Amino acid sequence: MKPKTFPSIILAALVFASFFSFHLSAEFKAQKNISYGPHERNFLDVYWDTEYKNAPIVFTIHGGGFRFGDKAYCNEDMIKLYMSKGCIVVSPNYRLLKIGTEVSIKDCVIDSAMAVAYVQKHAKKYGGNPKKIVSTGASAGGFISAWIAYNDEWEWPTYAKYKPKKLNIVGWFGNSPGLPPNIINLVNSGDPPGFVMFGGKKEHPKTPASMGHAIQAMLTKNKVWSKMVYIDSMGHVPAKRVLFNPKTRDKETYTAFNEFLDMVCHNKKEPKGGDVIKVKKK
Repeated sequence: MKPKTFPSIILAALVFASFFSFHLSAEFKAQKNISYGPHERNFLDVYWDTEYKNAPIVFTIHGGGFRFGDKAYCNEDMIKLYMSKGCIVVSPNYRLLKIGTEVSIKDCVIDSAMAVAYVQKHAKKYGGNPKKIVSTGASAGGFISAWIAYNDEWEWPTYAKYKPKKLNIVGWFGNSPGLPPNIINLVNSGDPPGFVMFGGKKEHPKTPASMGHAIQAMLTKNKVWSKMVYIDSMGHVPAKRVLFNPKTRDKETYTAFNEFLDMVCHNKKEPKGGDVIKVKKK
C-alpha cells in the first residue's frame, strides 16, 4: 500500500520561513514518498536546495529495533545541521520485522542499500554528488548505516532496479548503533571515517558503549579516522539532545562533528581523531 501522500515538491518560500529559521538560500525543496523499490515501505524523502551543485548527500536511517520507526525520525534540527553544511538530506523507510512475515534484518539492510543506490543514480537531479554519500543512523538504523558504510560486496535481489558494484560512502555516523562482531569485522583499510556516539548508564542493553570502543579500535587498527562521544549520564540515542538540538547540544561534540562533516563532505583538513569525547551531564 502506498503511504499517505503529500505534495511531491514543496517550495521553500513559505515552508522555509516557518520551518527553518536559518539562512541558506531562496530555494529549499522537499520531495516526499519517492518510491525506490517494490515493497510497501520502499519510500524515501529528499531535502535539498536548488542552488546546490555537486553537493554531498547525507542519509539518515531511523531506528526502532527493526520493528518500528519511520523516516520522520529525520527532524528539523537534523535537516538544519546537515543543510547548513551544504548537504542534501535523504531519509528512507525500509521494511520492518513483523509476525507473520518473512522479512529479515538482512532485508532491512538491503532495502536501505537500495535507497542509497537509487539516490546515487539520481543524485544530479537534486544537485548532488553521487560519489560523496555519508551514511548515518540511530540504533537499528546505526547498524544498517554501518553495514552500508563498511560492506564491500553486495548481492542485489532480482527486484532491485539499480545494482551498483559499490555504494559511494565517504563517512559514517552512528547514534547508539547496534554493532555486533560481524559488523565490526567488516572494517578494512581505506574505509570511510567513523563518528560514533553512545550513552552510558542508561544506554539500551543491546547497544552498550563497549560496541563504540570496539569499532573505534577496529578503525584505528586499520588506520581509519574515528571519533567517539560518550555521555555517561544519558541513555539511548543521545545525539538528538547532545548534537542536533541547538538549545541542549554540547559545544565540543558539535564542533567535532562539524569538523568530521567538513573532512568527509568537503575534503577539508583531517581533524584530531582516535579519541573519545566525554560529555558531562546534559
